[in-house]
Amino acid sequence: MRVTLEEIPPVEVLNSGVLIRIRDEDGKNVGRLWVGQAHFRWARANVAEKNAKKYPVRDFVEFLDGLT
Repeated sequence: MRVTLEEIPPVEVLNSGVLIRIRDEDGKNVGRLWVGQAHFRWARANVAEKNAKKYPVRDFVEFLDGLT
């Protein structure tokens, strides 16, 4: 996987959030993850941002905790 960070604010996540683009080894777009102050949004492949699945940060953290 290739992961790039885009639109990174200098200190904290602002209202526009941070975009993490994820690509496979061949450079094909796997999806995009927007990290905001209150929500994470995930869009697989080339799904438009407005159609991305939205998850509260608290739910996302609980999901990550469940992986350990």
